[in-house]
Parts: sequence; C-alpha cells; structure tokens
Amino acid sequence: MPDEPKIEPANNEAKVPAKDTFRILIVDTIENTLQLKMACKKAGHSVVAAHKIDEAIAFLDNEDHADVIVCAAYLEDESMFDFLKQVRNNPIHKKSMFMILSLAPGPAGIVANSSTKAAGRLLGANAFVSMPVFNAELLIDEVRKLLPLVPILEQERQRQDSDSKAT
Repeated sequence: MPDEPKIEPANNEAKVPAKDTFRILIVDTIENTLQLKMACKKAGHSVVAAHKIDEAIAFLDNEDHADVIVCAAYLEDESMFDFLKQVRNNPIHKKSMFMILSLAPGPAGIVANSSTKAAGRLLGANAFVSMPVFNAELLIDEVRKLLPLVPILEQERQRQDSDSKAT
C-alpha cells in the first residue's frame, strides 16, 4: 500500500480565509512538484504532492478530494491517461477539474503535445497547459480558470449545515 501524500496548507502571506482555500493535487516528479507547490501555496491554495499515480489514488480513495488535479503529461513508467480514466470513472472524484501539464521542451515535446492534448480532452481533461519553461504566474492563472466558485470542503460544510437545520 503506497504512502498517502500529506496536505500542505497555503502560505499565510496569501491571507486567504480557510473556507476559501482550494486544494490542488499535483502529480509529477519531485523536482517539478516543488516548483508547482511553491506557486500554488503562494497563491493561497493548499497542496497535495504525489510522485506516483498510486500515491494520488491512495489520497483520493481515502474519500478526500481535490478541487483541481494537475498531472504531468509525461510520467516515468506510468500513464497519465490511465490516471485520468480512473478519476473520471470514480463517482466521488469525476467532477474534480483535471489539468494536464506539459513541461516537455523542444521539438519532440511540441509534436507529442498535440496528440496528448487531443487524447486528454477525449478522456475528460479540462485543460492542457504547455510550459517549456516553468512560469508560476501562468500556472496559477490556468489553475484559477478551473476552480469552482466555492471550494469543495466549504460546499460540504454548507451542505452539512443545511442538513442539520432541516432536521
């Protein structure tokens, strides 16, 4: 059984109230997740970093959630497409927004990106972002486009409050 990734809270400097904090699940290499985590936490989001698909699934299967899943397009020895299908086939997580992130530079990356983007869309990805050079501002802008109006945790809290008032 893989270790479940830990939730890392947003940086305090973002001054985002806890009820407005979105959770971003990142699936990528250790090096890339460090950059992605810093950018997301600085923007006021809590972050979960997984380096393998089975770690991400362990986190999600614990009836936890992610408002947005950012997954590397090209994972070593694993298929982002298989992960995307698992997420979309899970009734609890199928509505989570899914971003495919390509940090593959050069001509080969450009050629692979067009087919990866098309296949990802067919399987239910909400966005495809290509960044030959990491750009934190661009990443956060693209993540913001995918965020729901209210974080999932706050939606659940509001639903529970409503249910308790109805009884």
